[in-house]
Amino acid sequence: MIRSRKSRSSRAIEDSETPSMKAVSDRLIMEASGELLGPEVLVILLNGTTLATGLRSVRPELNYTFYTPEHFFLKTLQHFHPECVAVEPPSRLPEGTPNPSTHDTSFAFQGTTTEGSVLRLICDAEPPCGEFDSIAFPTNAMGTAEQTQELLQAAHQRLRTGGRLIVSTNNPKDKWLHERLRELFDKTTVCSSAHGVVYVARKQSELKKVKDFRAVFAFRFREQLVYVESLPGVFSHRRVDGGARALIHSLEMAQQRTTSAGGKADGQADGPKRIVDLGCGSGAVAVAAAIGFPNARVLAIDSHARAVQCAAATAARNQIDRVDVMLSSEAEIPGANSWDLVLTNPPYYSDFRISELFLQAARNGLRPGGYVHLVTKLTDWHLARMNQLFVNVESQRIGEYDVLTARKQPG
Repeated sequence: MIRSRKSRSSRAIEDSETPSMKAVSDRLIMEASGELLGPEVLVILLNGTTLATGLRSVRPELNYTFYTPEHFFLKTLQHFHPECVAVEPPSRLPEGTPNPSTHDTSFAFQGTTTEGSVLRLICDAEPPCGEFDSIAFPTNAMGTAEQTQELLQAAHQRLRTGGRLIVSTNNPKDKWLHERLRELFDKTTVCSSAHGVVYVARKQSELKKVKDFRAVFAFRFREQLVYVESLPGVFSHRRVDGGARALIHSLEMAQQRTTSAGGKADGQADGPKRIVDLGCGSGAVAVAAAIGFPNARVLAIDSHARAVQCAAATAARNQIDRVDVMLSSEAEIPGANSWDLVLTNPPYYSDFRISELFLQAARNGLRPGGYVHLVTKLTDWHLARMNQLFVNVESQRIGEYDVLTARKQPG
C-alpha cells in the first residue's frame, strides 16, 4: 500500500512531503497554465491533489483528466470534485507497450462541470492512453527518479504531435530533469525562479525507442526460486527488502504452529486457509505465503495501483492462481472475523498512524484465534500496542528486523 518508505504508497500520503515543497511545483504549473493547449489536458499527480482545483479555477474551459497511482489521492479528488461518478476505466497503454498483467485494479470517475467541460479522475498503474493536447506534471526533487523518468516517457507517448508537456521541479538548480527532457523532446523552453524550474516541452515526433522500466528478480523460498515483478514507484523496486524477507521467514512460525498441534492449528488443518498480505508491494510475501500453504487463498492489498498490478504479475509469473489483489487506501480487510493470518510490514513515515490502521484492520479481519505477523524496526511502540489489542504476543529477531506475532482473542 503504502511505501519511504517514501515509495510505498509515493509517499504518497499527503503529509509525507512538506507542504512548502509540494507548493513550489504546483505553483510553477499554475503560473505556466497559460501554456496549456486544449481542449484535452492530462495532469499527473504524484505528490498531492491541490493542483487539480487550482487548474480548474484558472482554466475552466479545458477538459481535464487527473491521473494518480495513489488510491488515497483518488479519494481526495472524489471529495473535492463530487460531480464525477464511476465509469469503466479507459485503456491504459498505447498499442505495443509491454503489459505485464491483466489482473491489475483501477478506478475511473467522470463528470461534466458547470462550464460544460469534461472532468475525469483516474487511479491506475499507468496514465490513461489517448492523444492529449497538453500534459502537466509537477515533480518533486526528492521523489523517485526512475518513476519520474518513466512518466516523462509515458507523457511523450500520450501527447499528440505538436502537444505540450509542462513539467516543474522544486529544485532551482535542476539539471537532471532538463537532461531527461532533452533526451525525449526536440524543443524545451526553460523558465527558472528562485525556488524551482518549469519546463515547456513540445512533441514534434514519435520516440524511436521506448524503454521498459519493469524489473524481474528472484529470491529462494523453500528450495524454490520465486520470481518478482516490480515497477518504479513500488516500494523496494528491483529487490526484496529485508523487512519482506523477515516476514517471509516468519511463515515458518505459522507452519510450526500447525506442526506442533499435530497437523491442526486452531481448527485449521494443514495451516491457514485465508491469508492477507496488507501493504503487499510487489507481491513477494503474498506469493511466498501461497507457496508455503498450498491450500490457502491469499489477498494482497495495497494503496498504490502499481503495487497491486505487480503483485498480480508476480503471482502469474510463478503460476500461482490463488492470489487475489485489492487496491485500497482505507486499510479495511473485507470479510470481518474470517481470516486466519494477516501479514504486514507497515511504513514508518506516518508517526504510527498507518501502523494503527493496519493493526485495527488485522483485529477486525481475523477470526477468533487467528494470527497477525508484523515486521518492524520500531519494536517498542508496536509491541506495546499489540499487547493492548491481541493476546500471546511474541517477538523474534530476524536479521535487522523484529517479527511480532500475536493472536486474536479466541471467542
